[in-house]
Amino acid sequence: MASTLSEWTSKNITILTCDGRLITGTLLGYDQLQNLILSKSYEMVYSIDVPPEKVELGLSVVRGDNVAVVGEKEEEGGEEEGDVRAEPIGAIVQNVT
Repeated sequence: MASTLSEWTSKNITILTCDGRLITGTLLGYDQLQNLILSKSYEMVYSIDVPPEKVELGLSVVRGDNVAVVGEKEEEGGEEEGDVRAEPIGAIVQNVT
């Protein structure tokens, strides 16, 4: 994944965290543990009953052990974030047996 992250430096990415948060921002940097540094970041909080809420975070660090999925964000032409209503994403649960 490190080679992909280097290609995404200075681009907008979206991160789904293991605790179900959806964070978008500009990738400034990362390290060998996949800790991600984002600028101009925000979190989208979804609900079925009300339109999504955009929570501004600014400069933020997402710990690598909390990253579930990373992807490059579409610039234009995608579905508007303000039009989506959905149940919140639940946390990832590991079943240890």
